[in-house]
Order: sequence, then C-alpha cells, then structure tokens
Amino acid sequence: MTQQPDSRTRIDDIKRMNPIEEVIGKVTTLSKGQKPRGKCPLHGSNSASLAVDIKKQTATCYGCQWHGDVIGFVMAHQGLDFAGAVEHLGGAKPLAAESKTTRERNPFQRKPRNLIDSIDAGRWMWQHALPDEDAARRYFIGRGVPIPVLTAARVLPFRFLAECPLMAWEEGASPRSGLHNPALVALIRRPELVDGMLQFVPIGCHVTYLSPDGTGPMRRRMPWAKPDQDPWFPKRKMFGGSKGGCILLGEYWKSAPLFVGEGNETVLSGMALHDAVEDAVGVATLSLDTLQGRVKKWRGGIWPLFDIQPDPEAPPFVIEGHRGLVTGLIDSDMAPLKGPLDQRTGDFTGEPVVEIKGGPIVRRAITGAERARICGELIVKGWRTAGVHQVRAMRAATGMDFNDMTAKGVAA
Repeated sequence: MTQQPDSRTRIDDIKRMNPIEEVIGKVTTLSKGQKPRGKCPLHGSNSASLAVDIKKQTATCYGCQWHGDVIGFVMAHQGLDFAGAVEHLGGAKPLAAESKTTRERNPFQRKPRNLIDSIDAGRWMWQHALPDEDAARRYFIGRGVPIPVLTAARVLPFRFLAECPLMAWEEGASPRSGLHNPALVALIRRPELVDGMLQFVPIGCHVTYLSPDGTGPMRRRMPWAKPDQDPWFPKRKMFGGSKGGCILLGEYWKSAPLFVGEGNETVLSGMALHDAVEDAVGVATLSLDTLQGRVKKWRGGIWPLFDIQPDPEAPPFVIEGHRGLVTGLIDSDMAPLKGPLDQRTGDFTGEPVVEIKGGPIVRRAITGAERARICGELIVKGWRTAGVHQVRAMRAATGMDFNDMTAKGVAA
C-alpha cells in the first residue's frame, strides 16, 4: 500500500504549488520584477508597502511589519490557524470572491514586456548623471534643510540627471524613449567586511524626481491611471538592491560621529538640530526596516513590549568596527500598527502584545509613540551588539520627523 507523504513533504508541496506572488496577486495588484510591490491587503495600506521576494518566497510589509511565507499570509489574511491555512491552500480555495473570468487578461491589454533589469537601469542612470552640488543644495534648501549642514562632502553623493527615466525601459529600447524627469541620483552602498577591510559596496541607486524648479519633489500624474488608482508617479524610486544599504552623507571615517536615520532630508535636518560637527557623517538607510531591523517576536507573532530585542535574522543597520558616537534619528510620525484587517467585519484586529513580564496577551494597536520607542531600542541594542558603546537615540517632536522640525522652525 502506498504510504501517505509526511506532513513536511505535504507542506513543501503546497508551498511549491502556491507561489506567494500568485496568491498575493489575487488580492492586490503587484508590480513586475523579482521583488514586486503592492498595497498591503492585511492592513489596508494606501501605498505600495508590501514587498514580495519571489526568490525567497516571502513577503514583508513595511507598514504593518508583517513578514512571512505564503502560509503565513493566508493565516493573516483569512484569520486562519496554521492547519486551516494549509487546508485552504491545499484545496486551492480562492482568497477573494473573484471569479476566474474577472482575472483573465483583457484581450485589448498590451502583452507583458521584457524590461531591462532594475540594477541595469540604475547603473545607466548613475553613469549618465553628472555631479552638481548646486542642484543638490537647491533641492535640500527647498525642503527646509538648514544651509550650514549642506557641506560639500554631504552633497557630493548626489548627481543630477536632466532626463531621468521614470521607470525601467524595454530591452533594446533607448532609455530616453519613455517618460523622464529631472532627478537627483545617489548610490546605495552596503557596508561589508572584505578580507577584514570595511568597504561600502554599491548595490543600487536611489532616485529623487524633482519639481520643475528643483526645490522639491516631483508631482506628476500617470496618464494611464484608473479612477480607483493612486494617479501620481512615485516621487522617489530605488533601482537595484537596497536591503542593508545606505547613502553616506559625508566622507566616512572609523571614529566619525554618525547620525543614522531613514531618509536623506531627515538625517541632514537631524544633524543640523543636534549641532553636528563639520566632519560628522550622515547615514540614510532609506527604509525603517533597514534602520531598525525587525523585533524578535514570540511564537504566534506576539510582541513582548516589555523586552524589545532585535531579531537575529533581521538585525538593525550597523557598520561593523565603527568606534565613534552613533546617534539614531527616530521619526515621530509613525502610523499605529492596527494589526490585520478582518475580511468579514472590515475592522482591524490589533497586534498580540504582552505589556509587562508575566502579563496577559492582549490584542490592540501599537501606537506611533510606541513604535518610535521600539525603533530607538532596536537601534541602540543593535549598535551595542556590534561593539559600539557610545550610542543614543533621539526622537523628533511628536507627530513630526526631523525635516518637519527644521522646515517649521521647531527647536530640538
């Protein structure tokens, strides 16, 4: 008699038969490529906060902080336990009340195009952009960054490209054949130890599309946007890799005072508010997930709020071997984490948290203030684990990031 496959084999088969990008793609529209993004259906986001890694078959939401595989996604989306999610996928049940015919391709829709790889697009942009300190300063001053902090070393990482493509282009086509816009282009570099020596290895490009006068970000409509879609082109895009990377705002040295935060504007503004010395260096990690890493949760996704620790599998950003003072710049405008959206009631279910040692598990929203505190704790503990003992976390004023503070004249 043929033996039944063991549970592990069955689970592996179910995952293989249900690629995560296809399962998630049934309930939200994903972009193209190996790491497509889309609006997170778990918490009803309005931005493309959900990132899918096709190679690893995992997904991460940078809004609600959910991370998991296809089974974990079905558990969160459908409110099922593990066994229920496995049964759900094993039976190929649809995630949404949507018939097959509604998902068939419109016969008048353009066929899928073969686009140039994202990293190759970024490489072209960087190679064709030109150094332009004036363009970089004009943008940052327009954003409210104080002039004294904009030293030559801190604006040097930014190049100007007058005709920067708004998206990747078709293989074999000219990069200038599609829509384009003036932009600032900067290398994303990841700190790595190579033969014991610290190197900042280029992994991608960060592009800031500019307004016509160059004093702010672009605001431009997508001609093809549907009525129920966000009609605006992204103001910023990353081409190539970004995980674990950063933009160095200044010339790095081992004992430099570092100011580490999420975005270029908030880092430069935070440096100004905290009287950074001339040779201090800013580090823009470009995402909260890179800046703070992930929280080490208990089984079942429970947040131990009384004992926040970094997840060893997704640690905070650090530079190994650094010896100078590190200041973590924490934005205080984070949205609360409301937990998954109940598909039946339309209400948020809250995150499972334990507030005090030995306390009960309760489901509630994690407030923006709590998220800022958690971010600070993760940054401090991450750098201390890396051997940096002089590390502090500084929060922006309530409801603001540091760039809001400088733009509005709010003192630190």
